[in-house]
Amino acid sequence: MIYRNWSLLSSTVVIWRGVATAGLAGIFVFGGKEKFQEYMSHEGERLRQHERAMIEANRTKLS
Repeated sequence: MIYRNWSLLSSTVVIWRGVATAGLAGIFVFGGKEKFQEYMSHEGERLRQHERAMIEANRTKLS
């Protein structure tokens, strides 16, 4: 049998890697990816509208 001493750092990394893997698997299995993409689409549109309003405000200020 091979015996290896695990340091606190390496065991912590292994634990967090497992948590991250489980989280990503949950996102793909339960459809969180689509919800996230929909949210990002709405957020992008909101930011574009805000930018258009700022550009228009600057145009009217300069005129």
